[in-house]
Amino acid sequence: MTTYLLKINCELHLGGADPRPTQSSVWENIRVTFPNPSRISGGPGQSVKNGDQLVVWAHEDPGFGSGLGLTAEGIASEVTVDGGSTSATLTNVALLTPHYKLRGWPGGSSGSVAIDHLLSHRHLRSYELEDAELAEFLSVIAEFFAAKKKLLATTAYMSDEEKALLADRSVVLDGFERRFTRQEARPDQAQFRAALMQLYQGRCVISRCGIPEILDAAHIVPFSETITFRNDRRNGLILRTDIHTLFDKLLLSIHPQSGIVMLSPKLQTSTYRQFEGRKVAHFAANEFLREQYLMFKATLNSEVYDDVALSG
Repeated sequence: MTTYLLKINCELHLGGADPRPTQSSVWENIRVTFPNPSRISGGPGQSVKNGDQLVVWAHEDPGFGSGLGLTAEGIASEVTVDGGSTSATLTNVALLTPHYKLRGWPGGSSGSVAIDHLLSHRHLRSYELEDAELAEFLSVIAEFFAAKKKLLATTAYMSDEEKALLADRSVVLDGFERRFTRQEARPDQAQFRAALMQLYQGRCVISRCGIPEILDAAHIVPFSETITFRNDRRNGLILRTDIHTLFDKLLLSIHPQSGIVMLSPKLQTSTYRQFEGRKVAHFAANEFLREQYLMFKATLNSEVYDDVALSG
């Protein structure tokens, strides 16, 4: 039996199946189509045969199916090849939870050549995993599962903010991604804004602008409706409208410990450079600022800032 790692768009390559299954039965006996396999080391892979193992990595980007990352494994049956693509029926499906994801990756190697390859090749592909690559992949995933289970077992020692981030992880990541395409319009925004305007005395925490007409109440973390911290004042900042846009698009961040403003390299030659290194006074929860800061760091194309320990 050969193992193949499939990175696919669920909407296009899984017959429109739910990209976020909660039960293995949802994906049992579905038809999956994918590019003919290649090898990570280069060159074409073997053709998939009945009885081979298929590991499905559902593309996480909203533009490519809004999947869960490493989602499920199953056995291939009724395999057919048509030119450059292969189709198979997925049987004996087992969900792989908690799901290992690439979105929001902080940088560096995962410890698996296969996962690192997915990180550097974001398009849709399928790979034949050689024995050493498969063993390494399984080891990294097993370590991830163990760490997640340990984390879940120790939630009693986590802050309420950390528990909320853990519980709402997929929605938070989706929310950060959504901010690249549109601003959120919410019916409860007026009350949230009023509370923040009072807390910050009607001024942008970064520019110190005090003109109400161009000030926004910015959510730091895009929690779902069910999370208590969604409209908590510690999950908000008063920002000038243009700075709010930069903050949401991860071109600007506030260091969660020092309160220092940091800019993307894209802004270094702009008028926003005046805010680089400015220390701001805020009432936000460090856990929420840390989440946005790590997403900001993950978008940088190069290491502009030295890594800073953020624990504690």
